[in-house]
Amino acid sequence: MIDLMINPNQVAKEILSSDYFKNARKNAQIYSKDINKIEEILLQVDYKLSNIKFDENEKKLVEFANNMKKLYNLVKSYYQEEYKCIDIESIEWAIVAINYFISPVDFIPDSMGNVGYIDDMIVMYFVLSNIQSELDKFLIWEKNKEKIFAL
Repeated sequence: MIDLMINPNQVAKEILSSDYFKNARKNAQIYSKDINKIEEILLQVDYKLSNIKFDENEKKLVEFANNMKKLYNLVKSYYQEEYKCIDIESIEWAIVAINYFISPVDFIPDSMGNVGYIDDMIVMYFVLSNIQSELDKFLIWEKNKEKIFAL
């Protein structure tokens, strides 16, 4: 009998050990040193996020898009030299998630509709598990910055 049960931990392990993820990590280290490449990938994130089609009731996709926007804002603020209270390794991890998301070729093709974002979500949650405290500090800074400019 064929076992049709999918083990989420095994899928996550396969995604995080895939060549797609390895390329995203390698490219993040390269891109982190090139402001032109950072600007290019941020434009691609902005474009791709604005073109994702999903229902607001799809909570996981909404959460994913919101988290991607947070990483986008973190990287953008870092490279615009507005926010520098973070180590480069955390920025590189954020770039890994961004790079994986914008890649036209990854473990589960985005052309498969919303199912195609499952691997992107797994990479996102892996990255967040590595930089959540740094991202939380950034979000506090960002919120306080907005209050200052609102005065």
